[in-house]
Amino acid sequence: MVEPISQEQFSALKRNAVLSNGLRLAYVEMGDPDGVPILLLHGFTDSARSWSLAAPYLATGFRVVAPDLRGHGHSDKPEGCYTIPEMATDVRFLIETLGLVPTHVVGHSLGGRLAQAVAERWPRLVRKIVLLSTSAALRERRGWLWETIQMLRDPIDPECAFIREWCAGKPPVDENFLAHARRESAALPSRIWHSIYYEQLAYDPSPLLQDISAPTLILRGEEDMIATEEHQAQMLEAIAGAELISLPGHGHNLHWEDPERVAGLVRTFLERP
Repeated sequence: MVEPISQEQFSALKRNAVLSNGLRLAYVEMGDPDGVPILLLHGFTDSARSWSLAAPYLATGFRVVAPDLRGHGHSDKPEGCYTIPEMATDVRFLIETLGLVPTHVVGHSLGGRLAQAVAERWPRLVRKIVLLSTSAALRERRGWLWETIQMLRDPIDPECAFIREWCAGKPPVDENFLAHARRESAALPSRIWHSIYYEQLAYDPSPLLQDISAPTLILRGEEDMIATEEHQAQMLEAIAGAELISLPGHGHNLHWEDPERVAGLVRTFLERP
């Protein structure tokens, strides 16, 4: 029987690591300190909290580490350097600093792009990767999301319509969790919203997919309008041996919407020889 963790308990687990590039990343660690490590990478504007609902189901027998990425949560927020390669280098340094080599890497959305980048550049660091609600597509500078993010100015209201839509799920999600998630996303300075989103628009990861040698699982909610069916087909074709599981009735934040089921699918894949 897995006991869920409260949002307050999860917050209390935060600690800090200073990387070899001088950056300070906050992170949460759970589970067996001697277990095989799983690194959980959150999505754009989230934090380690993004994994608070699913992490308890992964912690038994594994060493689970969930960082706040550069610019997010309680980690350092430098003025610049929010490119995918720069943020992936932070992940590499965290893996080395915490002695996680080699580790499973599970990434949601932006975190999935970083998981791809780490697996492409430093295969020795990685056992298996799981890509949730992510893509390797070059983004376009148009549409509702681009226009809305361009208009964001500080302070951002955590209860405004955009943030409420941004931090949501297709099936109902625990409201206490969502309230914390909205506050943390709104606390992200608008300059970081702008910078990270722009850098994702400017970065084309698709040519490097063929360099991923780690066993790969792709997970997607069938109602996800951000990581589309076309995006998943592109990754599935390019990454040798990749597997795809689509969950009907789920959206972009499927690990919030059904944390036990998603964690179970991840565990099954990671535990398989």
